[in-house]
Amino acid sequence: MDDNELEKTDSNLKKIEEQGIRDTLKYFDRLHDKLFTFNNILIAGFFTLSKLDESISVSTILFPIVNLIILIYIEYRGMKKSRHEAEITIKINATETHRKIIQTTNLYSLLTIVTTFIVTSLFLYYLIF
Repeated sequence: MDDNELEKTDSNLKKIEEQGIRDTLKYFDRLHDKLFTFNNILIAGFFTLSKLDESISVSTILFPIVNLIILIYIEYRGMKKSRHEAEITIKINATETHRKIIQTTNLYSLLTIVTTFIVTSLFLYYLIF
């Protein structure tokens, strides 16, 4: 392979990498939308359980509310990432900062999946027992 072919291959690989990052974030955004909706259902469910069963405290509604706060924080981080991308050409070391923002946002996204699972498990526990 000559230098021209290597440059073309490198350029194509960079495009594929950028597309992969965008797709990952797109799927996390879709997942966040579903988690928001499901979390709102859990808030209503915890509130209903507390009214139907005297042994379940109204304060149990705090579990899905804390989860909602985490979800809102992730949306804020997404907005922060977009703001950073809007100014990426005028910032120094923008790519490293951008990579860190994406990585930490992805970790927070995984955290919300786990916390939503925990809140759902608590809801099912209160529902069954």
